[in-house]
Amino acid sequence: MRALTFGLVPDHLRERAAAQLVRLVREAGTHLGTGFLATPDLLPALAETGHADVAYELLFQDTAPSWLAMIGKGATTVWELWQGIDDDGVPHGSLNHYSKGAVISFLHRYTAGIRLGDGPAYRAFRVQPVPGGGITAASAAHESPYGRIESSWTLDRGLLHLDVLVPPGTGAEVVLPGGRPTRAGPGRHSFEAALPSGSPSRRT
Repeated sequence: MRALTFGLVPDHLRERAAAQLVRLVREAGTHLGTGFLATPDLLPALAETGHADVAYELLFQDTAPSWLAMIGKGATTVWELWQGIDDDGVPHGSLNHYSKGAVISFLHRYTAGIRLGDGPAYRAFRVQPVPGGGITAASAAHESPYGRIESSWTLDRGLLHLDVLVPPGTGAEVVLPGGRPTRAGPGRHSFEAALPSGSPSRRT
């Protein structure tokens, strides 16, 4: 998985490596088994290789080990260890730890779609949402050195409506699912596109 993330897998082997990653996830019952170093990269690696559906299944898994299993046990913070609190209520490790909380980067960069571009400090950035998991609306904002960046989308009967705020002095590349990149300058912009057939978020 980390080899995929860091571009260490040759292009002609990426599809095979991604399929192997999916196989490992499925063999674990679509549960997490990652530690500090791999957890932040797992969902993005799946999404980047065409397996966003699996990424969202992991995100919404509600039996341990998973993020929602923590919530199911009453967590209001993210635990250091997947088990965190055992069935007898005994805590294990820190109950307020960043490592597993790195999943927020997936929600920010893939679900909402705000990503750093080629320019420094978000002077150039990309908005490329990856809908999935039955989510019908998402929004996020980033306070860049140039001002506030916003991405907000809704999904209705297979049609994606996206609103983007581009701050002064910057430029955005907006990519809708299945579409070509579109340049957007400073200001508010609205986009609309039908999700491609077979998309995990498409509803008819």
